[in-house]
Order: sequence, then C-alpha cells, then structure tokens
Amino acid sequence: MRGAFLLWLCLGVVGSGCHREVASSPSSRAEGLVGRTLPLLASPALRLTVAGKLGTRTVPVVLDVARPLSMVSQECFEGGLPPPEGTVRAPEIAGGFRAWPVVPLPALTVGGAGVPLRTAGVSGEKPCSVTLGSDVLEPYALTVDPLRREVTFTASRSRETYVAETSASDAAREVHRVELSREPVGDWPLLAARVAQGESELTGPFVLSTREPFSRIALGPADAQGLQPLETAANLPPRTFAVDSVDVAEGVGVRPLVVEAAGRWDSPSSLGRLGPDVWGRFTATLDAKGGVLVLRRPRVLASEAPSPRGAEAPGPGDVETVGRPRGASVPDSGIALSGVSRAEASSAPAPGASSADGQGAQGVPSSSGDARATTPSRSGAGASSADGQGAQGVLSSSSDARATTPSVPVAGNSSADRQGEQRASTPGAPASQLTPRQRCSDAHGVFSEEACYGLHVRREPDGTVSVVGAVFRDLPEGGRVHLEPVGAEGQRLESGCAVGLSFPATSRGLTTQHRLPWPSLAQSLPACHAALTQAKDFRLSLYEEARQPECPTACAFVTETSSRRTVCECQPTPLGEGVAAPSRKKTSREPPPEERELEPEDPR
Repeated sequence: MRGAFLLWLCLGVVGSGCHREVASSPSSRAEGLVGRTLPLLASPALRLTVAGKLGTRTVPVVLDVARPLSMVSQECFEGGLPPPEGTVRAPEIAGGFRAWPVVPLPALTVGGAGVPLRTAGVSGEKPCSVTLGSDVLEPYALTVDPLRREVTFTASRSRETYVAETSASDAAREVHRVELSREPVGDWPLLAARVAQGESELTGPFVLSTREPFSRIALGPADAQGLQPLETAANLPPRTFAVDSVDVAEGVGVRPLVVEAAGRWDSPSSLGRLGPDVWGRFTATLDAKGGVLVLRRPRVLASEAPSPRGAEAPGPGDVETVGRPRGASVPDSGIALSGVSRAEASSAPAPGASSADGQGAQGVPSSSGDARATTPSRSGAGASSADGQGAQGVLSSSSDARATTPSVPVAGNSSADRQGEQRASTPGAPASQLTPRQRCSDAHGVFSEEACYGLHVRREPDGTVSVVGAVFRDLPEGGRVHLEPVGAEGQRLESGCAVGLSFPATSRGLTTQHRLPWPSLAQSLPACHAALTQAKDFRLSLYEEARQPECPTACAFVTETSSRRTVCECQPTPLGEGVAAPSRKKTSREPPPEERELEPEDPR
C-alpha cells in the first residue's frame, strides 16, 4: 500500500514528473539520521521541532509522521518563491484531498546530516519552516525524551523485535506497547484511544500526530456519544472539550485534559488526532512503519497510609501506580477495536513492586496523600533526573509573561503542610476517597519521593539557559518546584528573587520548558531579569504541594521578594496562552499561610 500511494503521488505531479526520489531504498534514505540525537527547539509545550539548514539559512524543521508530503513555507525563500515544478494532490488527515504546488529546494541538512528532499509542497504558513513528512520519516523510529527535550533517530524495526525487547525485565520503568495500524488512503499511523467525560465515552481510532502540541476530537462523533464542549460566545462553534481522561490502554493516558474540537473532520477512518499532550507524558518511541508506539515512564508505588520518612519497605497493602495489588492477575487491557489498534503493557516487577506485565495494567495512578513540602536531591550542572548528562540546545523564542501580585513561596510552609493528610485520588474526586502517597523509581529501581521530580538544564545556542521540569507522580492539587540559581563557579546566587516551576492538578508525566530568565521578564521584573541572567545553572531546591496561585497551567514563575510581585510564563492550551480549563467541581479550601498573611484585617 505504501509503494502504491507514493507512486500515485508522483503521478499527480504535473509538468516535470516526479521529483520525490521514491526509487531510493528505505535503507539508503535512513542512513543519514540513524543514531543521531537532536535537541528540540525550546518551547513550554512539547513540540517536535529541530534546527536545520535550508541552503545557508537556519530554519525550524517540524517532524510530522502523519503528513504524507513534506512541506516548505514561502517565507523560507529570501529571493521569492521559485517557479513551481507542478502540483501534488494529497490526502488530509481530517478527510478529503488538497492540491499543493511543488517547488525545488536547496540542500537541506538536519543535525549535520543531509536529508534527501529535493522538492516539497508549498504551505501557507507565515513564518519560515520546513515540515518533514512520512515521505522522509518512514524509514525511522523516533524516540522522544520529554524531560531532556530530545529526539533520537533509529532505523525502523519489526513489531516482533519490539515485542521481544519490551518483554524484558525493567525494574525502574513501566513499559507499554501500543499497536499502530495504517490509514488505508493516507497511510498515516492510527491507534485506538478512549475519551471519557462523565458517563460519556468515545472509543475508536485516532491519528498519531507529532506536529501540533494538542489533541483534537471530531465534533460530530463526540456529540453523538454525549460529550459536551465548553461554552463559547453566542453563535460561535465549539472550540474545546474538557474531558476527564484520554487513555490508550487501561490507566495509560492523561487525566484531565482540554482538547480541541474539530468542527470539520470528515475522515471515515478516524475520530481525531492524539498529540504530544497525551503520548508526551512518556518517553515515547514512535515507529509508524513497524506499527508500534512504545511508552515508558518511571514506576510508582503508593503506601496505604503515609509512612515516616525513611520507611521505604513496602508493606502487604502497597500497590503499584496502576492500582493493582501486588501479585494480582490482570486480563488483557487492550482497548479492543477490531482491525484498528490493540494496546499492550509490558514491564517487569520492580523490587518490592508488582509488575505491569505484557497483559496490561488495571486502574488509575493513585495520587499523593502526604501533602507537605519536601526537599528533592540536588542535581549537578545540566543534569536530569534520568541520567545526569547535559544536552546542547537550539534557539527558540519564549512566550509572553503574565504579571500579578501577591504570594511569595515560603519553603516548608505549603498550604498542605499537614503530615498524613489524605487527598482525593483524582482532581474533583470526593474527599472521602483516601489516597496514599506516591514514590517513584529512579534509574536503579529504588523508590523514593525525590525520584518523582526531574530537572534538566541546558545552554541554548544564544547563550541563555533553559530548564525542563517534570513530575512523575500524580498531582491532585498541583505542585510547585523551587529552583536554586547557580553561578559560574558553582556557588548559589543570592538574587532576591524566588524562581521555580508550577504545575496544575493533573496526572503524572507533565513536563514544561522555559528559558530563565525569559525575555519579557526584563520589562516585568527588570531586577530579577538582571540577576537571573547571571545564573549558569539551576538546581532542585524544594517541592511544595499546591500550585502557584498566579500560574494557571504548567508555568515558570519568578517572585520579587521585596515587592512580592509574581510573574509567570505559562504553557499554551487549546483555550489560549496559559489559560486553564474551568473546574467542573470546585471545593472550598482554607488559603495557604502565606496568602493568609497578605489578607487585610477586619476593620475595627
């Protein structure tokens, strides 16, 4: 089917014939990037974009496994668009076909390796960018590390090879293997997923997407299953859905999540697309040709009740993150869609932990019950929680900041600083549902609270420093990680500003990346911007339950100690830049101590 489709694409080129080098063997095309690990362009949300060169010009290169045809925008040609060599009529993932003018390209290199792309379709994007589609990416398997913000290219392998590999023991990580199928016309990868909202569920095939950061659901099928979109202004079509969960296997996914609503989705073979906001919660290997998506994440243990610090031996009541009692047998967890997709989980028992075996996992990750500030172990320069190695970055712009006023984080004085307090297992769950504290496995399979937080620091080509923060356990009330700026000699910098990362209430695996300081901080808090510019590294300092009040999504925050003014740079969402989803259930809580101190006294 793949060869027939490429031949059909070539026959669609008018005038000068086919210039897509379809005669090249997959092995010869794969040689250039195999074994290369490239940094993704710095961005708060996870985007599969790397740096490349088109001729002598540095350009962003988007990796899009769901697009049959590689594209280039008109802005990439300084002397104007070259004369088209013809047109190509190609299928679109939302349904239907579209004709694209095809133009010749200068030599394209990515990571120092030449890419065999001589012509490309012309996209209507305003900024300059090159998109590599499946005509270039088909021979590769892409492994995306969301904490290090890197993508590694390897040669595509057979499904049987992945089955054997993922069946091996892994004491430190869960490994879930999800089967991919191919769309019969466009040949892009499909996987089965289940979207839940209250009592309503939508289950079926979705396009595995790597281009856009957000998932998208077709409005028609969602409405037919009873899913309710978020309200918009009068007479405007629905834009988003706030769903309770999106799963690719039982308990393997994200909860809750805001996804885009696709008003025009005419594809008869899919219900939408699944983006990095779902599979990016894991270290993911995407092999469309091999028909496999492999998802890896640290194991998590949760005790029945909070135990004193240092009591790490799991007792009889301990459960793994998937919520299964140790030693319990589990039926096949695949989301059954005949002929479309099947999900399998494969990992080995960790010391003192139950296994997520090849038959899948039951339940939902349990959330933290010990709500108090903790001090994670410190990382070295440029270190991540995974391997402690630094990584070189590439240039990218940051989003604008949001400025507000009160609240200065106070170390060890969290709003949830009550030893042994029990929380609800998922955001919005009844308070009567008691939940245990989670501990995560490190690279050696040892469980601790400190292993639940990851930090990766890298220096970008323009000399700025970016940090990536990750939380590998559930956050029923959100959380914030305080960072310690470090100078060139390894000394702690006294900046007069508190800096950290804030996370909303969500399930585990969320990451966010920010430049510290980000450019617009120079206008919002100039003194903090000047002080943080001197930082050459950042280290984990303190973790607190509950998010930063001024930061609605996954954000970086800086608080000026003297003025108590906090400025955030936040991830975009389908609702807009740093806009959080409205809560479906709000519970009244006593404000944290630092906020109570700022409240005005009653008049006397």
